[in-house]
Amino acid sequence: MNLSNIKNEALLQNTKNLIKEENRLLAKILAHFLEIDARKLYLEMGYGSLFLLAVKELGYSEASAQRRIEAMRFLKRTPEAGPMVEKGNLNLSNLSLLERVSREAQATHAQSVDALNLLQARPASAAEAETKLRQHFGLKNKKRIVQIEMDEETYQLWQKTKQQLATPRDAEAIKKLCEALPKTNSQTKVRQSPEGRIAGRVLRRTLLNQAEHRCEYVSPITNRRCDNTHFLECDHKVPYFLGGKTLQQNMRVLCSEHNKFVCQEWRGRS
Repeated sequence: MNLSNIKNEALLQNTKNLIKEENRLLAKILAHFLEIDARKLYLEMGYGSLFLLAVKELGYSEASAQRRIEAMRFLKRTPEAGPMVEKGNLNLSNLSLLERVSREAQATHAQSVDALNLLQARPASAAEAETKLRQHFGLKNKKRIVQIEMDEETYQLWQKTKQQLATPRDAEAIKKLCEALPKTNSQTKVRQSPEGRIAGRVLRRTLLNQAEHRCEYVSPITNRRCDNTHFLECDHKVPYFLGGKTLQQNMRVLCSEHNKFVCQEWRGRS
């Protein structure tokens, strides 16, 4: 499929139309999963569970099958979610998350509906959504499993460190070490050279706080500000390569992608 000749406006509109169709298809697929489950069709087909049918007969990966089954179960208990899926207000990941957390909380139907509305109120990352739901249901924060690979010398050093900290548990030892790190003095001022290219620690912190730790790029077409809160960089409004100074009034916060995008635009003009 060659899309290189399509104008930007048409490309964007076509994508939006396809996403609407994708949302409608997801709603239909989950409805079919519901009916297959209700008829226990997987048993007739010789599978011991809907999960096995989804993987072996329908061709889903195990993770994809699990997400759709969890989403289907939440829809079964909370049919109010159905129209939201079709409209694109609720994605597969959040549906799956709603099922897992509400099941853990043994939520009533009313509580599940409240949780559903909570996730709809403001778009959030998967981690933020899970934190909001766990707080909503009064559940403890989920523990994370982190695997660390180390050589034998580092491992022995880590064992000695745990002994010195008087804790045999890795998580507790890491927490103690993190809490023992020296706190940075926010009052310490470091002179920022206007001629230097890189924003210093104090200036960077000032810019991030001013931007509320969010990319400050605003689209000249839609007037929409970027939502990205990750990979933030300090950028010169008047580029450094055109003589722009590293001063607060000439600096802003951009995500790495918008920083590259703006730089390319400037270089195209010069």
